[in-house]
Amino acid sequence: MKKPRSLPLATPIWLASVLLVASLTGCASSGTQAASDKVDPLERYRKQAVEWKTCDPTILGNEEDWGDDPDEDEEIDISMDSAKRKYGNRLRCASIRAPLDWANPDRGDVVISLLRLAARKPDQRRGSLLINPGGPGADGLPMAFNIEQLLIEKGDAEHPERALHLQLVNEYDMVGFSPRGTGASTQLRCASNELVHTLDYSAAGMTPQNIANARYNNRKETEACLKNPITPFINTDATARDMDLIRGLLGDGKLNYLGYSYGTWLGAWYASLFPDRVGRMVLDSYIDFSRPLDFVPPQIPARQRALDDILIPYAVRHARHFQLGTSEAAVRRSMADLSARMQHTVAVPLMLTGYRRDGADDFLEIIAIARELDGLFKSMPKPLNFAAAEKAAQRLPFITRIPARKADRQIIAQRLLASYFESLRNPKRESLDLDFNASTYAAIRCNDAPASVDENAWEKRIKESAERTPHFFFGLYGNPCTTWTRPSVTQPDWSPLRSLDLLLVQSQYDVATPLEGANAFFDQLPRAYRVYVRGELEHGVFPYRDKNCVDQTVARYLLGESPAQRETVCPAHPLPLDARKPENRK
Repeated sequence: MKKPRSLPLATPIWLASVLLVASLTGCASSGTQAASDKVDPLERYRKQAVEWKTCDPTILGNEEDWGDDPDEDEEIDISMDSAKRKYGNRLRCASIRAPLDWANPDRGDVVISLLRLAARKPDQRRGSLLINPGGPGADGLPMAFNIEQLLIEKGDAEHPERALHLQLVNEYDMVGFSPRGTGASTQLRCASNELVHTLDYSAAGMTPQNIANARYNNRKETEACLKNPITPFINTDATARDMDLIRGLLGDGKLNYLGYSYGTWLGAWYASLFPDRVGRMVLDSYIDFSRPLDFVPPQIPARQRALDDILIPYAVRHARHFQLGTSEAAVRRSMADLSARMQHTVAVPLMLTGYRRDGADDFLEIIAIARELDGLFKSMPKPLNFAAAEKAAQRLPFITRIPARKADRQIIAQRLLASYFESLRNPKRESLDLDFNASTYAAIRCNDAPASVDENAWEKRIKESAERTPHFFFGLYGNPCTTWTRPSVTQPDWSPLRSLDLLLVQSQYDVATPLEGANAFFDQLPRAYRVYVRGELEHGVFPYRDKNCVDQTVARYLLGESPAQRETVCPAHPLPLDARKPENRK
């Protein structure tokens, strides 16, 4: 089961996944103030007219960048043309104005773009459900119809919770939005002519020069972002206040909210500022809001734990399929014996496939293919020739041994080859140019409350992590916050959350929002409820398509019925090969 993609919290800033590419939108002038504005400068925002209209066909940008990978089993169709045909007048878009600086509205405006999929049964409408996919830096516009597709269109007609899912889309307007800095809203872009340094992500490449290169990149990223005048105003406090503006303009007395990943941090910030305006709030794969925001460090050991407890035993159970060895020690050797250059090559692909249950097969097949490529390169004449290597790689035993997997494994091999040879050629350095995803990620990470501001402590943490977690430590290289000039943003007192009946959702082996922080935060919220999926790897759980547990609890909560017990513990879905019948396993 795929969830709408969010920008992974652990993605290095300069390698953040591109969700879409669009141009920078400038800030509009606030215009001449009316006399009433002098009494309440925010009134013009709160009383603005919202014009819902047909969505521009290109509002989502390059739609091919939004869907699931073509080699994965289940795609979510988010093309605007398809959505218009499918949903008709239920689907509408709008843009609203919000102050660039909520503390000083005279600075000017930003534009916030909204997309609404109206309730199927307007006469039963209970309000809007505002949805955020996380990031920070992810564009949430398509979340409105992504959720309906996941709940209804991609769901099983015989699913036991289908009636509840239908009730959700019948009674809620699903609303997605581009948070300030992203997507179709006013965008943040950090760019500069300066050339960034190439980094080595292997443990063997963790040298003083590599750290110096990372310091240089972080400094240049900071300089580029701080040149942009809107950077200080891209922060969670401003986005939370934008959300309250959206709530009011939608005509809702309470904010009903579904947030994933960083979206849980955003939801907790909103609830701390406006506890009396919180309706039903689901925080799925959540961050510990009682501590300062520090994305990456907790994720490194969580990745290693998922590898040790979930992925390596899975490889052993299906040793014939993955060809990595029949014991855990053998699988570990398969990873450790990869050449330094190949470890660098697989670092990012392994990170990006480690968030999902459905990524487990790809994770292990990447390692198996990398091992065979290493062996192939040793047998080939030097210097290596890309065309010859590419041709030979398509005939490698691991790639060809299972016909049903041949095409997918060939795609993995082609991507690894291209990355490997690019690093061999000492690629041309490029100017620093962060898309809106990466720019907003950097701004919020450093504006909210950067924990990693001591460069010496940062360097020590990298060295220690390289020894303990050699395949995952490299995410620590990206840390522009060490040289960032912070605006006056203060995380609000979160004590109001103690009195709210929030619903938290968490999987045991989530590597992006690790369990330690999730447990610590839940323990401090006496009136909150939690759905906990034991043994699960998935980041972003709902909808889960299980029977009488995750989906039922979340749907009933959103429909006004809080769980009977404080914590609902649900069993995990099996990993892909574990779910197959024995006769179908290879």
